[in-house]
Amino acid sequence: MRNLNYYKAIILSILSFVFSTSLYAQDGVSELIKSGPADAQKLAQAYLNPLFKGLGFGMNSAWYNSAKAKNLGRFDIRIQGSGAFVPPSDQTFDISTLGLSSKTRVSGSPITPTSFGENRIGSKIELYSDKNEKVGEFNMPNGTGLKVVPSPQIQLTVGIIKNTDVSIRYSPEIGKGSDYGSVQVLGFGLKHEVTKLFFGKAAKIIPIDLAVGFGYNQIKYQYQVKQADQVDDSNSGQNLNQRVEGSFSGYTFDAILSKKLSIFTPFVSIGYNTSKTDIGMLGKYIIQTDYERFPGTQIPDQSKPIYTTFTDPVKIKQNDIAGLRANVGFALHLAFFRIYAAYGVGQYSAFTGGIGFGIGK
Repeated sequence: MRNLNYYKAIILSILSFVFSTSLYAQDGVSELIKSGPADAQKLAQAYLNPLFKGLGFGMNSAWYNSAKAKNLGRFDIRIQGSGAFVPPSDQTFDISTLGLSSKTRVSGSPITPTSFGENRIGSKIELYSDKNEKVGEFNMPNGTGLKVVPSPQIQLTVGIIKNTDVSIRYSPEIGKGSDYGSVQVLGFGLKHEVTKLFFGKAAKIIPIDLAVGFGYNQIKYQYQVKQADQVDDSNSGQNLNQRVEGSFSGYTFDAILSKKLSIFTPFVSIGYNTSKTDIGMLGKYIIQTDYERFPGTQIPDQSKPIYTTFTDPVKIKQNDIAGLRANVGFALHLAFFRIYAAYGVGQYSAFTGGIGFGIGK
């Protein structure tokens, strides 16, 4: 159990790293708030798009490595990781296509990296007041330089009633109060073998196994911004309770076909999967939006900025993945030790590999 907790900590720290790298950096996503809530949301959605898609596709992966259901009371525990590959089309985006307000303008090229694009300086954004006067500027956040979105899992699978097994993915909240935020994982899956349903008594001589399966996965993430790092143009000295709170969830339905060959079991499957994101940049953000005017004139007094407080400025709630996916892979059983691998193709593609320990078939 001590080793399992050790591996769990490693896996969840990887998840925390991905979220903190992509969702919050002082010169990163938080700076988007300065463009105002409506524009900030559009920019944040476009920038984080591959994170949402890749995480959704990855966490829907690797629920099954065989159509054969486990016998009653037999189980295995597996530690595995999925990596969803971000295509070139999702490594950059064009700011000019987002429909931003006239107050938010691009200076130079509108093509900028997404969160999983190149690690280079993003496009420059200039901010203007209602009176068409420039009040600030910032650069879009860099990409991470990564092209793969990781989605690790720890999974327990147990045989229950005849021809059926159930899988659980779970972790208590890990990392609360840390520099990377906290992560909690919860998921469950169900697989039912249907070989006999289709072939009756002939199932004993049919050289394949057939099953249908369902899996649901949810990841919750929270990150509290340190007061020293909060976006506060006015330097008010308040703790504005700026934070990121998010929930990522998805499910998959699959038809699975496999063939056991001694210790080696190859499989293929086809199914339908979806994922959605519900995430927000919450708290108060004090942003300079204009300057006061000298009495009797329209000339701005640049020593007297005007600040606006935005509360909970970005709330993204969207569907990320919805469509067919196909998988091919194998399970290798060596006594109580297992090795798993699979490759999935759909709106993204993903590779999964892992190891497991179990008792019985």
